Amino acid sequence: MKTKEFDFNVDSRVLPSDPVELRGRSRDSGRMIVLDRSAATIEHTVFSTICEFFRPGDLLVLNDSYTLANTLWFQHGDTSTQVDLCGHEPDGTTIVEIFERPLAKPGLILTSMDDDRLTCTLIEPQPGQLWKARFKPFELLVPVLDQYGQRVDDSVNLNPQHWKTAPQAFRSVYAKAPGSLEIPSAGLHFSNELLAQAAAKGVEVANITLHVGATEILAVRHISEEEIENHKVRSEYFEVGDEAAAQINLARAEGRRVIAVGTTVMRTLETLAAEQELKAAIQAQSGWTDLYIYPGFNFKVVDVLLTNLHQPRSSHIVLTAAFAGKDFVMRSYAEITERGGYEFDMFGDSMLIV
Repeated sequence: MKTKEFDFNVDSRVLPSDPVELRGRSRDSGRMIVLDRSAATIEHTVFSTICEFFRPGDLLVLNDSYTLANTLWFQHGDTSTQVDLCGHEPDGTTIVEIFERPLAKPGLILTSMDDDRLTCTLIEPQPGQLWKARFKPFELLVPVLDQYGQRVDDSVNLNPQHWKTAPQAFRSVYAKAPGSLEIPSAGLHFSNELLAQAAAKGVEVANITLHVGATEILAVRHISEEEIENHKVRSEYFEVGDEAAAQINLARAEGRRVIAVGTTVMRTLETLAAEQELKAAIQAQSGWTDLYIYPGFNFKVVDVLLTNLHQPRSSHIVLTAAFAGKDFVMRSYAEITERGGYEFDMFGDSMLIV
């Protein structure tokens, strides 16, 4: 399938640099477009009405990961350098950017200026002036980032100063697992009050974890290949515990809908079922997924998807097209851009596909 089929008019596209709370609005105040696959209808509404589209017995699956700082200062001898983390790898290494570039060479050991127990060893250069590196001890990296890290996002729409002063605004209200390098953004729309409304309606909640890599920095959302099938996505780490697996299996067995809040949840749940028979139970597990979902994919777990509004020619819009149909999704984006005023990407508006 040609990547150009996922282009759309971006003239009216708005890309906010802050969450809605820092713009004087409530979390659930954004706009929402609802795609009903069975009726082939498109509805324009607001996110605060989402419970109207839930059914008693639905299982809402949430990604409880939240975003860490991505920048620390290291030194080698008398020279200091900013080190930006760009993505973790399944082999235990991390892709980083070194800002004191003449310093960078294979085997160089840098020491954290905040905690000298933490070191960063450069292994080999990567495309785009990046490096593969190894942090030791790795288990110290998250605490150091949490306590001392800064947030630098030159290639994405994010205000680093606001992120430092109001980090909770950049996290979902149910977030509890630090580890993402990019924001799991679909869940940002939920307020505690809205989740309470869903519970009162009989909607069940399950929590899983997928730590999002810094995909914008590594430019893996944008598909540059002529054919979408030739695109590759990077691996991301996930955890699905015993309780969540049991909840998902019971909902499927009882014919209740499984609602994925975000493409991160979609990728995780479909990864668990990818090598199994259609109705086989999923197993609690942790690991890495490089699942790339595009039209023709056979969905086995997810019945409803909530996601943000995505960029043209992105792996995320291709995923939504796989779930709802390419023509239907692109028709919805044509309506969005024709109406104008919709906000895109991390802090933008949402799409519910039922």
